[in-house]
Amino acid sequence: MTPETRATPQGEERRQDILSHAINVFGEAGYAGARIDEVARRVGIRRPSVLYHFPEKRSLYAAAIRNVVEDIVGRVVATESEPRDRLEAIADTWIDFVIARPNAARVLLRQMIDADPIATESVVKSVQTLLSSIQVAIEERLGSDGPKTIDATEFALVLSSTSLVWVASQTAIEGAFGLDTLSGPSIQRHRRTLHALIKQLLDATSEAVQ
Repeated sequence: MTPETRATPQGEERRQDILSHAINVFGEAGYAGARIDEVARRVGIRRPSVLYHFPEKRSLYAAAIRNVVEDIVGRVVATESEPRDRLEAIADTWIDFVIARPNAARVLLRQMIDADPIATESVVKSVQTLLSSIQVAIEERLGSDGPKTIDATEFALVLSSTSLVWVASQTAIEGAFGLDTLSGPSIQRHRRTLHALIKQLLDATSEAVQ
């Protein structure tokens, strides 16, 4: 097979299938615990077939992080709402993402903790796009005369880390305390919590500049 084979529809479909299963494996086991053989087993192929598309585990992990980040960025950028409601709408979009892709959420949380440089470098532009979108939403909410002291990075970190832990800890929390964080009622409470947190962040910033 030639390198061009990877660009064929069949090759791209196989690559995406590998990536999808790899995200689940990385989410469940982390980078250190993930095995190429396990990814291959879930896809239903042999290890060399995985390595044909991703020569090593680090390149597969970087591609997994990029896939996850590009997905959430695309969802946030496409979010539609009135300016006064946009931050809450972004929060809802984020929650929909982590609920739809819990293992992707776990991958993000592990990446935030492990800070793998290869994975981080592969998503810098996408993250900048995300933060720019959030910053615009903050400025729309506060108005042209409002305080400009809220940093989109800090704002995004507070909200995202709350949901990432909420999803990633689901198995342990349910087993120890009986709370299913992914149940319908729990998710609705979590949405209300994030909406309230947004208001608190905005209010706290406004008070700080008075």
